[in-house]
Amino acid sequence: MHSAKLLFEENGISNVTIEKIAWGADVSRSTFFSHFESLDDLLSQIANEEINDILKASQKNGSLDIDAVFTKLTEDTYPYPSLMCELVVRSILSDKESSVADAIKLISDEITKEGYEDLKKIFSAKDISALIFGAYFGLIFRKITDRELFGNPQETNIKIKQFINYLKNQEANNNE
Repeated sequence: MHSAKLLFEENGISNVTIEKIAWGADVSRSTFFSHFESLDDLLSQIANEEINDILKASQKNGSLDIDAVFTKLTEDTYPYPSLMCELVVRSILSDKESSVADAIKLISDEITKEGYEDLKKIFSAKDISALIFGAYFGLIFRKITDRELFGNPQETNIKIKQFINYLKNQEANNNE
């Protein structure tokens, strides 16, 4: 999977073949098929593994730390920004269970517990979590569009945390 991620990021998903992945991983084509049904299956498994790793790393005392979700997501996105964007979109559009949908639901559940009461008068917790998730990928898409280097993940991490805090603080400001 690591070899495939490197190839996908360097060459783009559409330019990578099973043969190239097998060669890069120093395995045979048949070994590839003993682990994955197809290239799409490999991509789906990479996406699910990435999102599940992010969610596991963000669990604290039985609940999800939203800041930790985006810290880990940023760490995982920066080495493979184009690939991560494609994987997220593929996961969302896939006929199979989407790990992205699972992530949004978990974030939504935490937003329900955490407050955001004034914001929830306008948006559902699921909408708020989708907007935060979308804002994160909006920052990544902007960096890709502007051809910026992905050198310092803290930059994006700070911006998304500021956005989340802004949403939280809006409620506090409205109550004053």
